[in-house]
Amino acid sequence: MAALIIDPAYHPILLFGLASNIYSFVLITLALRRADWLTDLKFSLTKFYVLMGWVPLAFLALAVLISPRYLLLFVATGVMGIVGELIVSVAWRRFFAEPIWTYSYRSVLAGYTSTLNFLPWAVGALLFCETRRVLGGPAPVAWSFDRPMWVSAAGLGIGLVLSWPLSRFTTARARRFTRLAFAVFCLPIAAAGVALALWVSPRYLLLMAAFAGVGFFTEYTYGRGMSLFFERGLWTYNHWKIDHGHSSFVTFPLWALGGLYFHFIAGFVGL
Repeated sequence: MAALIIDPAYHPILLFGLASNIYSFVLITLALRRADWLTDLKFSLTKFYVLMGWVPLAFLALAVLISPRYLLLFVATGVMGIVGELIVSVAWRRFFAEPIWTYSYRSVLAGYTSTLNFLPWAVGALLFCETRRVLGGPAPVAWSFDRPMWVSAAGLGIGLVLSWPLSRFTTARARRFTRLAFAVFCLPIAAAGVALALWVSPRYLLLMAAFAGVGFFTEYTYGRGMSLFFERGLWTYNHWKIDHGHSSFVTFPLWALGGLYFHFIAGFVGL
């Protein structure tokens, strides 16, 4: 336990957890005075942002006590998370007729994303950043497009070039979801991981595996937790569902890539 407190690598995640827990304690204390606020499951933006108010508070604490770059990370990853989600949604619909997820509230752009997603994407990005820091993974060079980024982009591009013609030999040609079609869809992610392992460091495979686990666990606990306060879950996955669609097995490779994506963004802003 002492090592966790002394080691600077753990300071951001410990501070983030402390700020979020203080906010949650105050919120629960106030909510108990108005029990109807907890039991009324009708969705409202006010209720959502009150529940999520710990996110900007935690990032503000990080910016004041550790580095102002955390505010830049907050803004950049909140926006770029939505952009990345749009890209994944568009790519998915190129392969499959049914969308990967369906949003229950505030969906935009044909349901590809939701206006509620800025804050949770920022949280996920921070957790990916700290996962790399704790595991001692290679840090990108601040404010630059360094070699790992180019190698992963090249691997991803080669995988995309291969996956499109290969999809014609699967049910994706009829835009139907099957295991083989999904495997071909994930080929670019695998190619990016292999390229990084061969030409940069095998440690990237460990990082991507960790990103997959962290992303899956974070999304599930967030989505499941928020469903306790509203009539419906914030989203529902449409394939290989877990717990009524709060998560899905299809997310593991997507989180591996997503973690890498946020890893480079965090490095670019100097974290």
